[in-house]
Amino acid sequence: MARRWALILALGCLAMPASAGHLGVYGNTWEIAEPDMLDALMAKLKAMEKSGKLKQLEEVAKRRALATIENPQPVPGIATARKSRKWTFDPSIRIQETVKDHLGNVIAPAGMVVNPMAFTSLTKPLLFIDARDKRQVRYASTFVGREPRTKLILVGGSWLNLTRAWKRQVFYDQAGFITGRFGIRQVPAVVRQQGKVLAIEELAL
Repeated sequence: MARRWALILALGCLAMPASAGHLGVYGNTWEIAEPDMLDALMAKLKAMEKSGKLKQLEEVAKRRALATIENPQPVPGIATARKSRKWTFDPSIRIQETVKDHLGNVIAPAGMVVNPMAFTSLTKPLLFIDARDKRQVRYASTFVGREPRTKLILVGGSWLNLTRAWKRQVFYDQAGFITGRFGIRQVPAVVRQQGKVLAIEELAL
């Protein structure tokens, strides 16, 4: 009987709501000693600045940035032309969504095919070369001398060095956007307007 009452009492205690009272402090306690991450980072930067290492890193970063600007990565997949090739490129695009003006008037409905050459023209030839190849640079010099309005676009080499040497603006096909669009895989390559299409020619020197 005593064991039965003891079990009932124990179950009753378990069923009672828990108290949220303060139970006191047990054992040793310490304040959080881990430093703030931002404070630690600022302290490290100040130490690097004091030692001169931060200035050195800044100079290295500047030189790398300038080198990247002056000598961009060569356009991948472009080779020196070994066999001449010609084709035409139709720049027409299909409008994906209806274009309206500020009054809501439809300018071009979705699905309409538009050829930019119907509204504008390529008034100067585009000549693509790899300036790391001296033969291509010599060819470009002769080409530009014959057609001064030519826009010279590099797929490799320093556009800045050539701009300074020739005293004319030289461009760079960043990430191969233009050559990729036209399907150019070899250089030198020339692009000209021919009616409402573009005539493209890769030239084996």
